[in-house]
Amino acid sequence: MHFTKKNHYNPCFWTAHWNAEFLKAALKGQRDPARARNQQVFVLNVKSNKIYRTSVENVHYDKGMGVAEITPNAAKDFCKRNFPKEYDRFCEGMKNHPETVYLDFEDILTGLEATPAYTTLLDVIAKQRIDHPPERGFLAGFVLLHEMRSHALLNSMVELHEKAGYYKFEYFWMLKNFLSNTELCYAYVMTFATGYWTFYSLDRDTFPLNDSPILRAPKSIMVALSPRLLLEIDGTRRADESQRTFSNFITAEKLNEFRKRTINNTFREIIFGSRSLLEEWQNSTEFANRHKLVADLSSYNALVRREGRGELWRINAFGGAAAAADELIEDALGKQTSE
Repeated sequence: MHFTKKNHYNPCFWTAHWNAEFLKAALKGQRDPARARNQQVFVLNVKSNKIYRTSVENVHYDKGMGVAEITPNAAKDFCKRNFPKEYDRFCEGMKNHPETVYLDFEDILTGLEATPAYTTLLDVIAKQRIDHPPERGFLAGFVLLHEMRSHALLNSMVELHEKAGYYKFEYFWMLKNFLSNTELCYAYVMTFATGYWTFYSLDRDTFPLNDSPILRAPKSIMVALSPRLLLEIDGTRRADESQRTFSNFITAEKLNEFRKRTINNTFREIIFGSRSLLEEWQNSTEFANRHKLVADLSSYNALVRREGRGELWRINAFGGAAAAADELIEDALGKQTSE
């Protein structure tokens, strides 16, 4: 049995577009996914404060994140808490299968990448636009799915569950059930789809990509779909499904906002097709502050307070917009557990 050692939270077929030549080919309709993993990019590492060049296969991944051990005792404990009526029968069946087994979540991630959420992303990158309402819906689905699987939130939630005494596989079970609940996912996708969308579609590589690229703020979400295409969803304005605003330029103020959001939501790496822009970002005050924060960071969450034996934790406390992400994850998983 072979498990995936590198679980890419940003899939290589997407990050490969941050190689200038690969992107140019995609813009001409010459998509070649077989070459994606080997594409070279420059990397600004926020922990080491260094810039280097490597292939996208070697960035934006966690080692062994997708594998969760399920021991017989853990399986029984899980069944007793979640399916008490089935507990006795489950324990009887375990007598014939007392093995420790493993859950490989990589299969779920691979399945997500084959959905229209991600195939539409690639189409939009090539066209630099969306043409009809279904593309808007699928791209809104990408925003939801990719935030749920992002480096920061995935690590944050696994860590939180383990601190609470639950098993790693339990969070994957809950997440899988949430992703399988079409009505619940639809409700969240619509919160993105009905916002006011602006695409900044440029003719030069402008937007780097970090490890947790769904950039939330209280009023909007930004995500770099490619080095030349930035999507902003304004949650304070409602639009019908036919609305789509395109701009072939971006103001210095808006670009600076994107830069700050990207840096403040980075835990590992920022990638781009050239070194010079990353050097500019590396020399900024925001990056210096971020490096100082995460260089020795050992937890994605922060203890807010203790009350007796209880503890209140802040999820993804060091993300750029932790509060907004907390609300999404806590509400989603809370609803799923109650159903």
